[in-house]
Amino acid sequence: MTAVDVTLVLTVATIAALAAQRRLVGLLVGVGGAIVLRPLLLLGDMNPWLGLFGALLVGLGLALVGRLLLPGGGGSGWLVRVVGGGSGAILGVAVALTLVTSLPIERDALNPNQLKYPPRDLPSVVRPSIEGSLIMQFGREVLFAPLLATQEPRSPERAALARALHGWVVVGEPWRLRQ
Repeated sequence: MTAVDVTLVLTVATIAALAAQRRLVGLLVGVGGAIVLRPLLLLGDMNPWLGLFGALLVGLGLALVGRLLLPGGGGSGWLVRVVGGGSGAILGVAVALTLVTSLPIERDALNPNQLKYPPRDLPSVVRPSIEGSLIMQFGREVLFAPLLATQEPRSPERAALARALHGWVVVGEPWRLRQ
């Protein structure tokens, strides 16, 4: 486990804790954020600034709708906190997966069909931590799931999970050369 793994786990835990604190409003924001993630990624692929603005508007809108529909946070007790925290964890995993699949893909200069992820030209301060990260290795599997389906022997469950997550957090085929 590297510092990158710890940072990503803390990101998921922080989002889950915030959603647990907000109770049913956290449930609404967590589930709503996970649902609109794919459209926001598509929007961000067209124009990153528009995607960021859309994400801010959706987040603010979900929070305001939650406050209006569920005054006082939507209940009390441990069950609503667990439900809010669980939905926050789902959103946190979505955020972490989006981060680990968003680094640039490196191509070999002599063989453009050979891909390297994460790229080798990262700053030397962070490169060992990123290359040794177990979560980044799984992010690589998610990013290249369609390509790895025929190349690497993996358990069918892990391959199915990677393909499903690829369809959720990866836009298009980023390994193809763009003209």
